[in-house]
Amino acid sequence: MFSSSAGVYNEYLLKRPVSDKQTPVLIQNVCLYIDSIICSLLLLSLNGNLQSGLNFESLRHILSTPIILAVVCNNAAIGIVTSFFLSQLNSILKSFASALELLFTAVLCWLIFGIPIYANTMSAILIVTFSIFLYSKEPVQNPAKVISKQTEKEMQKILDEELQV
Repeated sequence: MFSSSAGVYNEYLLKRPVSDKQTPVLIQNVCLYIDSIICSLLLLSLNGNLQSGLNFESLRHILSTPIILAVVCNNAAIGIVTSFFLSQLNSILKSFASALELLFTAVLCWLIFGIPIYANTMSAILIVTFSIFLYSKEPVQNPAKVISKQTEKEMQKILDEELQV
């Protein structure tokens, strides 16, 4: 419940126009990653694992294991690509996208690594599938955004400025 509330509030903060300009997607990503880092550090400290999780030996092990680095880079790339794709969608569709990601992860882990899919995973897959079916019957319609030529030129200018940095 807290995660959903935080997601909606975060979406409100990051999607609201500030002086007729929307927060760039890359800045939104930075905010979300910083939020994730803070929450992870807080959780580590509450569990009493902050020292063991951030000591030199743990960090050396993480940085010297290619599969861990590959997973980190892959998830970062997925997050960036997904943020560009979902920047115009609502929080309901974002939740469906996350659920589908977990569904595909479970199936791919079964196919690639042979990790069995248990009854609880199968029930989650069925619930997600059924909820997507129900949502597709009467989806929430976002009002179309009309972008003037002037706004389009301003957006292109901002994008060009970000790419030059």
